Amino acid sequence: MLQQWFAIRTKSKQEVIARTQLENQGYEVYLPLVNTRITHARKVSWQPRPFFAGYLFVHLSREQQQWTKIRSTIGVLAPVSFGSFYPPLPNKSIEMLQSSHDEYGYITVGKSVESTFDVGEKIRLQGSSLHGLEGVFVEMRGEDRALVLLDWMQKTMRVETKLVNLSSAS
Repeated sequence: MLQQWFAIRTKSKQEVIARTQLENQGYEVYLPLVNTRITHARKVSWQPRPFFAGYLFVHLSREQQQWTKIRSTIGVLAPVSFGSFYPPLPNKSIEMLQSSHDEYGYITVGKSVESTFDVGEKIRLQGSSLHGLEGVFVEMRGEDRALVLLDWMQKTMRVETKLVNLSSAS
């Protein structure tokens, strides 16, 4: 039985509910998640969030393509379609996503080729007005910029700087 992957739009922030409901109906569902850093009221936490907000994927055979049943599932808006055509996704695309999971089941976004720093690594700024200050690498911001935390004058500052201005402090 040939099965293909299809994209399903979900209601806002109801991807997990839609996944559960579709699985309860016997469908094979894939909801890629990424572990996201959340900052709220000066508190930092890590929470799973959909890699594609508002979407999940369902693996269906021709017999399972009951679009009305899928559309009426709690949490689902509609299958992605162009008129009456429901485009299948290439299996390679889903396989690529599934192969990029870490040991906790989250999609890992690899470091940029230019980035040689790990999250939490101690760094030193150079070649800028903040030359010599030390801090902690937080994340990449685009291809050539990084976000770092600096402890300066008893305050923690978030600074975005060019990647070339950073060196390892360890």
